[in-house]
Amino acid sequence: MVGLFYYENVGKNCRKILQYEGRPSKILLFPDENGLASGVKKHWLLKTVWWSKRYCKIIEVIGGVQRRETRGRLYNYPAWGVMVIVGKFAGKAEEMPDFCVRLSSEVSREDFRAGYSMSGVLEQGDFSQGVAYLTHYAMIKRRDVV
Repeated sequence: MVGLFYYENVGKNCRKILQYEGRPSKILLFPDENGLASGVKKHWLLKTVWWSKRYCKIIEVIGGVQRRETRGRLYNYPAWGVMVIVGKFAGKAEEMPDFCVRLSSEVSREDFRAGYSMSGVLEQGDFSQGVAYLTHYAMIKRRDVV
C-alpha cells in the first residue's frame, strides 16, 4: 500500500517530497526517442545541501562506473508543484552542455502506479545562445517501491 503522504502531495511542493524521501534522490534518465542517445545507462544522484535551499549537488553516474559531479541551482515553485535544476558540468562546451531538469510532482496515474513520485524532462544545450534540446525523460521513484 502506498503511503498516504504521496496521495496527499501529488501536485504540491517538490522540496517536501524530496525531504520525505531522504537523501540522495536518484533521478532515473530515459533517453528521448527523437534525440541522439547513447546506449549507456545513466542516472543522477541529487543531494540537497544543508547550508542552502538554492543549491544542490548533482552526481552523474554513467554505466555504473564513471562519475562526475557539479553544483546546480535549485528553483522551487511550490504553488505549481514544479522544481527546476539548472547547471553545467565541467569540461568543454561542446562535450558538456548546460542542463536544465524540470521536475513536477503532478504525475500521471500510470506513472504513479509505476512507482514514480516526480516526473519531468532533461534539456541540454547552450543556454547563452538560447538553444536547448530535450534529451531525456527524468523520473524519481518513490522510496516505498524501491
